[in-house]
Amino acid sequence: MRIADLIASAFKLRAVRGAGRLAWQGHTWIPARAADRVEASRHFAQLYADHGYHGDAARIYGLAAARAGDSASRTQLEAGRVLAELDAGLVPADLPAVQRRVLGAADAALAGGDVDVTARRLTSALAIAFHPTRHLLTEPSPLLVDTEAFLRPLHDSVALTTLTSDAPGPATERAGARERPEPTERLLVLVADQPSMVRPMVERHRAAGREVRLIDLGAIEEADLTLAALVAARLDHSLTGARIPVPAALADSLAWADTIFVEWGHRALVWASLLDTRLPIVTRVRKYEAMTPMPLLTAWQHLGRSVFVATPIRDLVAATAPGFGSDVHVVPDAVDLPRWDRGKRAEADRTIALVGWNKVSKDPAWALEVLRLLREEDPTWRLLLVGETVPADSGADPYYEALTRRILGFKDAVEVTGFTDDLAATLTRVGVILSSSRVEGQHDSLIQGVASGALPVVRDWPDLAAWGGAAAVYPAEWVVGTPQLAAERILTAAPTPARSEATRLAREWVRREYDPAALTAAFDGVVLDGDRPARRTRRRPHARRAATDRT
Repeated sequence: MRIADLIASAFKLRAVRGAGRLAWQGHTWIPARAADRVEASRHFAQLYADHGYHGDAARIYGLAAARAGDSASRTQLEAGRVLAELDAGLVPADLPAVQRRVLGAADAALAGGDVDVTARRLTSALAIAFHPTRHLLTEPSPLLVDTEAFLRPLHDSVALTTLTSDAPGPATERAGARERPEPTERLLVLVADQPSMVRPMVERHRAAGREVRLIDLGAIEEADLTLAALVAARLDHSLTGARIPVPAALADSLAWADTIFVEWGHRALVWASLLDTRLPIVTRVRKYEAMTPMPLLTAWQHLGRSVFVATPIRDLVAATAPGFGSDVHVVPDAVDLPRWDRGKRAEADRTIALVGWNKVSKDPAWALEVLRLLREEDPTWRLLLVGETVPADSGADPYYEALTRRILGFKDAVEVTGFTDDLAATLTRVGVILSSSRVEGQHDSLIQGVASGALPVVRDWPDLAAWGGAAAVYPAEWVVGTPQLAAERILTAAPTPARSEATRLAREWVRREYDPAALTAAFDGVVLDGDRPARRTRRRPHARRAATDRT
């Protein structure tokens, strides 16, 4: 057995972990330089975290912070503790105070001219502010529900505002604004670790006769996409105007290309926006990226055009990202729709479905409540939970445990189908398609369900209420505020949900608004020819509602 396996096995024993913590507590009494103690604490805590024991890691940081002899070391260790608690799925009560102290340390370092320390403290502050536990688990995202309050401590930090400011010197011409007489014929596509997402796009353009190169930045050693490296590069750019040097592995492709397309507005986009190139950069941004620090770190002044999958996501990025304002378009993703002529099985008359339910943000518990209400009227109603069954979110064990108990309580009324590679076939069993999510950008499986002939019932995504909610993306008549209203919409759809007028109208809306060929043409128009884009904004954006207006 390898040493690593022995360590992993030992860590499964609570007594061993407890002994390790006690040993560390004794070690903290040994005199040592502050920097050495911080670094040793970090390494020891990481040993626990690497084996999934984030609570133990948090306690180690806490012990070290309590023994720290100076405020700078204490602040670093407190930041480590808060991040470890967040990794464990907990939001510590003193998070705002620790975040303020970390930002204060960044401000002090910047005032003292220590740019490296400034970048490290800003990295910690952003990791705390945008940790997924705060935005994607059971509690509403503070970024979404009270954006001003969430951003206030960041805006109050001199170091943070310096980080996100434009580079010094004359105003930089936007990369996509210079004259380009011909549409793109040579497209360089950049991704980070997920090349499969863009392969259909790459093949489509190659089939049309364009030259396309696809490069995964994760395979380029010089392309450091860690949060720490991106913060350091952005701070250097804001202070000096410096750009990231072009890696040798990318130089030939940059010299060859007409346009750069970056899939996902995440780490690859931040890196590309700081790259030393004058090529037009185009990107596509979805919900996930909007809830990370990446839009805030992106140097938008160097982007040519950006595509957002939904108006609320565009508006959120506009509110959070200083300098936002590249040529902006809203184009929903083209969805692989089932055949229009496929019918429904008899069981669809009393079957509702939720597709993709293993994430807490999908809130399948809401769907179970809808089922409970339906079965009070007619016990033949059933729910299909379609998709991966392994929980996707760490730190949410209480939610998943309660969910499992409720599913088991319904017995045969809930069917967990598991993953399917033929969703269209499964949808022939479904008369009602649910979107029970707390937040979405674009709910693809909902659209696929409607296209199959199922009645759409869409929860008014509560975390996105201040940004227009689900009605900013889909017709208002699809949207309901409570499980009671969801059950009412289903029960009043006559003669059955799948054969109702509401379903016919919804299906026609999808046929019109989500025509794959039209959406693909609109998207390609933005990517390939910024002078003559095919815009696809469907409706007037919803004005953001003040928090006091929400009920």
